[in-house]
Amino acid sequence: MRLPADIIPLVTLFFPESPLLFSNSTKSAPQSSPTTPSASITPISTRIASLTSPVVQSATASATAAAVPEAKLLLSHAGAFASSLRATYPDQSLALFAEPIWWWQSGSAVDALLTYTSTTGDSQYDNLLSNTLITEATATNDFMTVHATGNDDQAWWALAALTAAETSLAPTGSVPWVTLAQNVFQEQTARWDNDKCNGGMKWKILEGDGTDGWHYKSTIANGLFFQMATRLALLTSSADIKAWAVKSYNWTVGVGLISPDFDVYDGTDDAKGENGCVDVNHDMWSYNVGVFMYGSAVMAKLTGEEEWLERTKGFIASAKRNFVNEETGELWEAKCEADGSCDSDQVSFKGTLARWLGATAELLPDLRESIGAIMDGASSMATAGTTEGLGAISSFNQLEIVDAGLRLQGVGGKEGTIGTKRNTRIVAGRIRW
Repeated sequence: MRLPADIIPLVTLFFPESPLLFSNSTKSAPQSSPTTPSASITPISTRIASLTSPVVQSATASATAAAVPEAKLLLSHAGAFASSLRATYPDQSLALFAEPIWWWQSGSAVDALLTYTSTTGDSQYDNLLSNTLITEATATNDFMTVHATGNDDQAWWALAALTAAETSLAPTGSVPWVTLAQNVFQEQTARWDNDKCNGGMKWKILEGDGTDGWHYKSTIANGLFFQMATRLALLTSSADIKAWAVKSYNWTVGVGLISPDFDVYDGTDDAKGENGCVDVNHDMWSYNVGVFMYGSAVMAKLTGEEEWLERTKGFIASAKRNFVNEETGELWEAKCEADGSCDSDQVSFKGTLARWLGATAELLPDLRESIGAIMDGASSMATAGTTEGLGAISSFNQLEIVDAGLRLQGVGGKEGTIGTKRNTRIVAGRIRW
């Protein structure tokens, strides 16, 4: 069989070892007379599109009909999205977005590129990421820059430092990456507020005039603190840090920010009622369920307790129920994407959910099937779209999604095919050869 000339590049891309390519050799291919394609034969363009796009049979069925992209396709797109993300940095020596994108989002994107590096083995961003972490940690090694007005702002960067430690990013300074996270954790334990609501982390670090989040005990600030504690406990085997993780989780449940069905709400006001926190802001955002899901997965790995595994499963089910678009199979921020009202940080929340879904699948492989039910449609849509001309947050979200798709397929480090392969990796404190 002889392939049409215009389709050879596409077959080469997706099926490089196909015998059909060899049949097109001018030395061996027999000459054939022109033929008219039968009307019953599916057009080549349609067949190729079916390899890269979700099959949409109906609005409600599309999420389950989407084909899972092959690892080779995901790797190709991951490299393109990482390059696109870096291209958005005004200073190419620092992984920092320009305003109006928030500083905490830069920290989250550093985490995304660290995950990409670990997953694919592509080490070209190592110096950029090391330099950025050292610079933003400041001389006090705690990420307390002028931009760290909230406990969550500081914690995003601490999690990036933890990822650097877990993935064995070569340090450029004398302070280990894990020490940066430990410093942040120690500072935040001192900010645990028992004066109102029987505990919890305030959103803002300083009181100011008391109107800008000081009285709000936000779920993301508490969730990041919880996940930081779980990952530090796994890395350091500290019983004290593990106890803080349990305390933080129990407080979040006790105050009503995590429902019995594992829906996760936005926060609560400590200025309402005699002891505060008498009601809950029931807005739901994807990164809130994600941060507790992965923290619970780490606790399941650390303790071996069934309770933490069941909690992880509950958060996965909540993510699928609340943050997957039934019409397209994509991850979406239901609170604001439906009416186009998302602001500049809300549009990035689903990227972090994707990261933590992938991390959970890697840490607890038995949960891959249930996570795949969330991520397969999103991965398919990400690889069907363009990699050209994307902005910072679109590049970030797509990178997180395809990285999660790779981790779901067990691709990582040695198995990746992009760039220099690492000989070893450390994942949450465990050496993986």
